[in-house]
Order: sequence, then structure tokens, then C-alpha cells
Amino acid sequence: MVVTYAPFTLFPSPVPSALLEQAYAVQMDFNILVDAVSQNPAFLEQTLSSTIKKDDYTARLFDIYKQVLKEGIAQTVFLGLNRSDYMFQCGADGSKALKQIEINTISASFGGLASRTPAVHRHVLNVLNKTKEASKILSNNPSKGLALGIAKAWELYGSANAVVLLIAQEKERNIFDQRAVENELLDRKIHVIRGRFEDV
Repeated sequence: MVVTYAPFTLFPSPVPSALLEQAYAVQMDFNILVDAVSQNPAFLEQTLSSTIKKDDYTARLFDIYKQVLKEGIAQTVFLGLNRSDYMFQCGADGSKALKQIEINTISASFGGLASRTPAVHRHVLNVLNKTKEASKILSNNPSKGLALGIAKAWELYGSANAVVLLIAQEKERNIFDQRAVENELLDRKIHVIRGRFEDV
């Protein structure tokens, strides 16, 4: 039996509200940009050409992409599950600026674990009698948000018999994170089946 502990911070990292609002404000634009890039084969091929030569996984994904384009795109419903990662840059005067590290489009995970983190932080702070700080912890439920997006795509697909296929590694370390989204979908009567990368 293999036991994997999910990483988490014992204490929350304070985020200035202006920077949090800044991240919220640009997310829709980033989503639109990623969607536009995904529909521009020439740009993708040019941009990924050196990566495709060196990275088998990306090459296989791009082969699938080209095959779909060759056969013709049959679907009219598309959904992107993206996660933007940020860090702070601290100036000499102590000011903080938000710096985007990456946009995850394939492994946009940790929605399930992040949904539980606020409760952990509130609990730790309350145990330490830091009730004022505990009361400032914002609610966060990305697993529900991810599930709502998938549920909307499922609804637009238009078949009550449709299922959601979740493709994961054989020995998935992140299964509990995935199960949180899966359970949100099951609560909405949307069935999820799991497949392995090797099978698709």
C-alpha cells in the first residue's frame, strides 16, 4: 500500500486584497487568450516545434490535435480547465507585485485540495487563539467551480447518457483531489468513468 500525503501550508500566506483582485480581473482574458491559441494550428505548430522534437508527451498530444483537424472537428462544445499560478515579487521598499508563473492547461489540479485548505487554516489559527486572523480566511471551493464548468459542458453536449471521462495515471497520486471534483459531478447526477493514459 502506498500512502501519499497532500502538501499544504500550515499557515496561510497573506495576500494583499488589491493583488487578489488583480488576479481575478485578468483571469477571463487569460482564458479567452488560451482558447484563441488552442484554435490557431499554425501558431501552435510554430510555437511548439522545438518542444515537439524533444518531448514525447507533447508530440503525441500534437499528433492527436493534427488528426482531429484532419478528420474535422465534430464537437461544438469546448471547455478549458485552466489554473493560473502566481508568486509575489517584493520590491526594496517591501511592496509586493503579482507575477504570473504559468497557466496550467493540462494539469490544472488541486481544486479539490484547495477547497479544503481554508478550513485547515481556520482550524490552525483558532487553535492558536488567532481568531481575528481566522475570520479573514476567504472561502474557496474550486472543486465546485470546476464541476460547474464540466456540468455546463455536459448539459450543452445534449445527451443525458453522456459520461465524463477522467484520464489519469496508472498509480495516480492525486486521486483524492480528482475525487472531490468527481463527487461534485455525481451530486449533479453526472457519471464519471476513469481511464488510464495507456488506454487512450
